[in-house]
Amino acid sequence: MKKVNRGSVTIVMDGQAGSCGKGKTIGYLALRDMPSAAINNFMSNAGHTFEADDGRRVMTQHLPTSIVSRGTQLLIGPGAAITMDILFDEIRKYSRLDGQIHSDLLGNRRIFIHPNAAVITEAHREKERQMIRSGSTFKGCGVAQAEKAMRSPDARLFGDVVIPREFDDYIQITDTGLVINNLINNGGNVLIEGSQGFDLDINYGIEYPYVTSRQCNAGQLVADCGISPMLVNDIYMVIRPYPIRISNQTDIGVDCCSGQYGSSKEITWDTVKSRCGAPDDVQFGEKTTVTKKTRRVFEMNWERLQYAVKINRPTKICLNFAQYIDYDAYCSTTWNAMPSRVRKFIDEVERRTNVPVTLIGTGPANMHMVDLDKI
Repeated sequence: MKKVNRGSVTIVMDGQAGSCGKGKTIGYLALRDMPSAAINNFMSNAGHTFEADDGRRVMTQHLPTSIVSRGTQLLIGPGAAITMDILFDEIRKYSRLDGQIHSDLLGNRRIFIHPNAAVITEAHREKERQMIRSGSTFKGCGVAQAEKAMRSPDARLFGDVVIPREFDDYIQITDTGLVINNLINNGGNVLIEGSQGFDLDINYGIEYPYVTSRQCNAGQLVADCGISPMLVNDIYMVIRPYPIRISNQTDIGVDCCSGQYGSSKEITWDTVKSRCGAPDDVQFGEKTTVTKKTRRVFEMNWERLQYAVKINRPTKICLNFAQYIDYDAYCSTTWNAMPSRVRKFIDEVERRTNVPVTLIGTGPANMHMVDLDKI
C-alpha cells in the first residue's frame, strides 16, 4: 500500500462565550506558520478582527482570517451560513475590486466555497426578529440553518445562487472536503478557523436557550470542515481572563436577555480597569464587532473552563487580554516582561486545566504576542 504523506491540521477555537480574540490568534498563527490552506465554518453573526503591526485592521465575517497570509489557500466549508452582501463586500474590500491596490490581500487567490453552505436572506433575519428573545444578533443564521436541516423549500444553498460576474476571478464553488483532504494527503498544513465560543454551544453551552444556534466545539468544527478528527495535530483554545456575553440591548426595540455566566458574578469595565491598574486616560469597555453594543463582563468561571477543556481536549491555550490582569503587560512581547500577576494567573490556568498556555496576547497588534512555542 502506498504510504500517504499526511500534513498537519491545527484548530483554533474559542473556549468561552466568544470575543476572546480568535481573529488575533488566527492571524498570528497564519503569519507565523504560513499554512497551505485555511478553512472555516463562519456565519454572519460574528466578526473576526486582526490588526497588523502597522495599525491596519482586517475584519471578516465570512472570509477566513488567514487571508492575511498571502500564500494560504482560502476555503469556506458547508457548515457556514453566508449573507451574500457581506461576502461580496469583503471580497471587494480585500481585492482589487475596490480600486485600492493597497488593500489587495486576496491577490490572485480564489475563495473555494462548498455548494452546501447555507445562504441567509432577509426573510431569515425577519423571522428571528419575530421569534427570538433569548440573546441574538438577529442575523438570520439560526433560521437559515433550521430550514436547511428541515429540507424546507425556502432553504437556499450557496450552489443555488447566481454569482455576479465581477466575482468570477474570486469565487469557486466546489467540494471543499475533497480539496482540503487532497491537500492534507499531499503534505499540506491546514488551519481550521472556529467561530463564536464553546460556552455558546447549543448542546454544551452555559444555559439553554441563552446559546447560539449550533455546536461550537472542536469535534463539530472538524465535522463542519470535512476533516477527520484523526488528522488533528493541535487544538488551540483561546480564552480571556474576564469572559464576556453580548449586550441585552438590541436594535429591534425589544428586551432581549443574553444570559448569565453560570455562577460567575457580572462586574463592570471600571472594575476591570481598577484591578489591572490602567491609567485614568485609558478607556475601558468593549463593543461587539457585529452589533457595536457594549459587551457584558464577568468574573472568571473556572468550572466552565475545566468543562471546556474536558469536552474539547485542547493541546494548547492562548490567553488574550493579559493586560486586563496587569496593565504593565500591555504590548509586551517577551515572557521576561510578564508581570508577576499575569504569571500567577497563567500558573492557575495550567494547574486547573493541565494544558500549557503557549500564546499570550498583550495588545491589539500582531506583534503584541508572547509566543512560548518558540522557546
